[in-house]
Amino acid sequence: MNMKTFKNTAIITSSIVTAALAVTGIVASNYILNFKLRDVEVIRRREIKAKRLDEEAYRALNPEKVTVASKNGYHLEAEVIKKYSHKKWMIFCHGVTENRITSIKYMNLFLELGFNAIIFDHRRHGSSGGVYSTYGYYEKFDLESVILYLKENYGFDIEFGIHGESMGAATMLLYAGELANEAQFYISDCSFSSFEKVLTHIIGARLKIGSGFLLYIVNIFLRLRSKFSLYAVSPIKIISNIEQPILFIHSKPDTFIPYTHSVDLYNKKQGPKMKWYPEYGGHAASYNVNPVTYRKKVTKFLEKYGFIPD
Repeated sequence: MNMKTFKNTAIITSSIVTAALAVTGIVASNYILNFKLRDVEVIRRREIKAKRLDEEAYRALNPEKVTVASKNGYHLEAEVIKKYSHKKWMIFCHGVTENRITSIKYMNLFLELGFNAIIFDHRRHGSSGGVYSTYGYYEKFDLESVILYLKENYGFDIEFGIHGESMGAATMLLYAGELANEAQFYISDCSFSSFEKVLTHIIGARLKIGSGFLLYIVNIFLRLRSKFSLYAVSPIKIISNIEQPILFIHSKPDTFIPYTHSVDLYNKKQGPKMKWYPEYGGHAASYNVNPVTYRKKVTKFLEKYGFIPD
């Protein structure tokens, strides 16, 4: 092979590699940003069938549908249940692919414990606006907007706790550790400790290859398309900033986000905290499989730190 042929081969090889990396980056970033959502009607039927949603009982609560202006420039659809005259509230953050219907089972638990409640659809989910899912990166600002809505409409002296499931839990922790330490307490159900670690786990399980360089390429395209960096979605980096009590819940059989994520978060969290790692239940299924114990653990947490409404 002469020098000219060698150079041409090198150029062709380089072009092929560059094109392959570009295609990989585009496809992978599109998968992350536009993760397929579950149909709202499918979720509704699922919750009714599992007896976690009683539509007649829910309507009897007189939920008020409201629209919250997100700081990100779109609208969030929410429902407010003002059952009590006091100013103690719970806010609920659902997981990726789900919507606010999924939060109703948790909302019912806290309504019974004496809280008012607001449930909402995260960006790109349910009836809310927003183009991409960012797993807490922009969602934390949406949560901040929901909190501001409650303050503006029910008083800046309200007291509130936040319950988050999966992506919603990570969003909640990022809000608390990066934006504001305003909630009285947090309940983190199956959060990831870092988005990078989740993707590393998924890539390793499905492709059986190293993930470091691939994630670097994917992140370039994420930043180009949405200014969202997967490395910035990392509750483990900011968990020590959260002073308020946190209850960590994570089923041990969870294979999507291994429960060790919550173990790491719990271990790094300073100050008041509790943990519960059920022996049964897959991802985001701790309540579904263990509803009685779930209620007991939550109640014990609230009683221990004095958050049960009078």
